[in-house]
Amino acid sequence: MPAAWISHKGTRILYVDFRKLKPESILPLMKVSDDMVRASPTKVRYLGNIEDAVVTREVIAQLRQYTDKSIRQKFEKLAVVGVTGVKKVFFTAFVATLDKSEVQVKSFKTEEEAKEWLAE
Repeated sequence: MPAAWISHKGTRILYVDFRKLKPESILPLMKVSDDMVRASPTKVRYLGNIEDAVVTREVIAQLRQYTDKSIRQKFEKLAVVGVTGVKKVFFTAFVATLDKSEVQVKSFKTEEEAKEWLAE
């Protein structure tokens, strides 16, 4: 289940599992999840797990494109698990690109914490 709609406390969440993936697997999964977001009839609450994933400049460049195309318009809340090391730098830059949007973004240590916040 790399990308799927899940429910937590009655809240619909798009869960995307990037754990331990390399860029050649991350990029197609980003496309799949973006298609799911754009097809959603409602605003999206999103949980991405990037623990031990290899995030490169190419991945970040693709993320920027999705930010411009759909994240600003379709996301309500975005939670990320596994923001460690160099990914903290990328995450901070990503959050800065969303600065003037209404999307709430937070990183978490566990999926359970993230789900709780998304369900609030």
